[in-house]
Amino acid sequence: MIQELEINWFTHRTGDPFADVGGYVIEYLLENGDTKGKDIFQLIEWMTKIYVNKWGGKLNAFFLNSTITQPAFNLESKTIETLNYFRKLINDESPSKKGCCRILGVNTNLFSAGRSNHIMSGSGTLINFHHGFENGIFLSKEVLIRMFFVPLGVEQLGDKIAIIASNNDATNRFIITKNVTNNLKDLASGISKSIQRSIFTKPANAIFDYANQCIDNVKTATYDEDSDKSMSKGITLNLFHFTNFGATPTINLYTLPATVFLFYSHCVLRHKKDWSAFTTANYKKYIGYNAANYDEVTETYSEKVSEYVLIPKGKVQKLQAFEDLNFTLSIAGEETLHEKLETEKNKTIEVECVVFSKSEFDNWKTSKLYNDWRADNKDFKIGNSVIKKSKTLIYKQEDFSRKWINIIYENLLNDKPILSKILEWNKRFPFDFRITKIYQINLRKMNKETVRQIEVISDYIIKDVGNIKKNITKIKTSKYAELRSFLIKQIENNYKKGNTMLISLNDYVKYLFPEDRNWSEVRDLMLICIYQKLHENPNISISEINGDEEEEDVEIPIVE
Repeated sequence: MIQELEINWFTHRTGDPFADVGGYVIEYLLENGDTKGKDIFQLIEWMTKIYVNKWGGKLNAFFLNSTITQPAFNLESKTIETLNYFRKLINDESPSKKGCCRILGVNTNLFSAGRSNHIMSGSGTLINFHHGFENGIFLSKEVLIRMFFVPLGVEQLGDKIAIIASNNDATNRFIITKNVTNNLKDLASGISKSIQRSIFTKPANAIFDYANQCIDNVKTATYDEDSDKSMSKGITLNLFHFTNFGATPTINLYTLPATVFLFYSHCVLRHKKDWSAFTTANYKKYIGYNAANYDEVTETYSEKVSEYVLIPKGKVQKLQAFEDLNFTLSIAGEETLHEKLETEKNKTIEVECVVFSKSEFDNWKTSKLYNDWRADNKDFKIGNSVIKKSKTLIYKQEDFSRKWINIIYENLLNDKPILSKILEWNKRFPFDFRITKIYQINLRKMNKETVRQIEVISDYIIKDVGNIKKNITKIKTSKYAELRSFLIKQIENNYKKGNTMLISLNDYVKYLFPEDRNWSEVRDLMLICIYQKLHENPNISISEINGDEEEEDVEIPIVE
């Protein structure tokens, strides 16, 4: 007889990201669709049928050697063993001990947890890993049941599983609900073979996309347009990127702090055009890759190659269907291949193919994922053709934005500066200085008065129209002494003209160049401010200002 259990213990927030995802999934199922009103064991039965019959027990990334994933069991045995396990667990018939559940914080019966029934826990043999040298960790049945429902509320991101957790309940509920409905939608359509796969492959790109979704759909994550304060203040997103599979389970944590979330929400809501153009121009296939050139007009990247690879469309679709393969090569266009028929001489057929970079294709084939997949799929012929001729490969936004690294997002996540990237962009294109101000003040912790002093000096410099190019060149110096001399000269010229004081000694020492601030940051910010004011001036040609520099190919030293 299945015990009646208090449903609150399955759904309330605990602070544990895995337990909370399972709780949100249970909450959703209890309130929606065919599962509405079912008891917890009925939900387990319903979930087991999906895991076993629809997904073939492919939950190794969650529960290693569990009753679901056990290769020694057939489908029927997996179902029977799984339901027997949970029936005994619910009725307290499994071995247990009294204690305090470390996740729920209540005194109750505790049951042994390991990699087979709990995500990312230690092995029972490594007793020094656990509190009090216990033989594994011990948790309440409610927590272990929650874990069973986690796969329905997450998605596959690249070669691992992604769980998003926020300190904001509405944000959490929105994200998990979206994942559950997407997984159920795939199940209803009959195409589901495992959990849904994200359109992204890079965690940084994915977490900022989650932020976008929250800003668009969650009231408490929306920037208040009528105030400098925001309802999204304090919202943090954590992305747990993990796999519990094999001998090397791994987990990486990516955090979008509240300060960055607030800054990002301001950018996409108040300055979307400038921000989108800036971030789109800062993708790379991988760190150190500089072969692709960005076209601001078409919003595409291009690279010139001497050879490339063609794979028939049908083959590409089959490769994408292999979940374990993680086939994520960047598509660079389509082309028709004229292929000779082996059965008939002098006859050819047209084959629609997808274009890939040969270097990327070769690099992909050296990966462990590919080699593991190939060991089990030796008979599958990819059917690629290497075309040895020069070609310009074109990468569209819907592809590179999902598969390439975005330098801006990566730097924001890792608390690295983006000021040099803003300067590089602002030299050629408008970029609202209010974005840079908020970035410097809120993320780089620059004093507001420092920014104000920089704006005052920049305003003074661009008034000297005849010497703008010369003055910009002097500001670009890599030597602090030269920049200091230039600014002192401006102060002197301003004094001789009888104008109001440009900057006081106290402001110079306390705000413009304080001891705890890198002078080069002030220099870069001054250049950004000047360039933006030039963009906003219809009487000045920014291309003429940059003309000589581009012809001489001068490299501007940027010290971060």
